Amino acid sequence: MKIEIGKVLKAQGIKGELKLACFVDDAVMLKGLKQVYIGTNTYAVNHVRCDGKFCYMLLDGVIDRNMAESLRNWTVYADKDAVDLPKNRYFIDDLIGCKVSSSDGQIVGEVMDILQYGSADVFVCRNDGKEVSFPFLNDLVLTVNIDSKSILLDAKRLSEVAVYED
Repeated sequence: MKIEIGKVLKAQGIKGELKLACFVDDAVMLKGLKQVYIGTNTYAVNHVRCDGKFCYMLLDGVIDRNMAESLRNWTVYADKDAVDLPKNRYFIDDLIGCKVSSSDGQIVGEVMDILQYGSADVFVCRNDGKEVSFPFLNDLVLTVNIDSKSILLDAKRLSEVAVYED
């Protein structure tokens, strides 16, 4: 499975380096990539350097500025399993569909959407036609099990931060 990791903003320098706007939380997660996909082409990654939310890549076959410029505005993909996620970090598509429950046994619902606001991602769950939203906080989320598609929340903390919609 492939995931979007960034978008080519421009050529950087004269040797074909690409400047990417990163779609991942931390550009450093891309340092171990061996190959990426742009359009219908596969490129071996020769070098990656990171600067904040930007990533600079040298790709095999992109040998000069003109070739790099021809890739401007293209989306860059990588194999999902090639991206090195830090502990307790997850891909959004792995969390969508997870069943959420609280430590007191209540069913919160199924994750339908994840809104990204900066300070904390907000999970939107639906259960029996009703929605509940809550921030993904360290003191709220007790466990996440991607294999069983389940998330367990602290019931007391959930009662403090959850927003219910009719």
